[in-house]
Amino acid sequence: MITVYFMRGQEKIPVQVDEGRTLMEAARDYADSRINEIPADCSGCCSCATCHVHIPKEWQEVTGLASHKTAEIDLLEYEPNFADDDKSNEDISRLSCQIMLTKKHN
Repeated sequence: MITVYFMRGQEKIPVQVDEGRTLMEAARDYADSRINEIPADCSGCCSCATCHVHIPKEWQEVTGLASHKTAEIDLLEYEPNFADDDKSNEDISRLSCQIMLTKKHN
């Protein structure tokens, strides 16, 4: 098990999750209380963007950037508060269904 953290305002929500799951699954299936900000309407199929999250600068190397080879960027560009990876933003936008969790995310 690894621990990931979700931020709700200033509240830091720890979630323990099995390796090999996505960040979206951590929010939807592993959190003690549901993280309603990530409804995950398509259940991780990369087709709805309802699992849009902002990744802080210090975690961007670990999570990686959104892939231009998938629908991720196309979906994110339509999202309010889209944060591009143009280096001027402190946070970047990602779809949490596209972030596969491993020990490096602990």
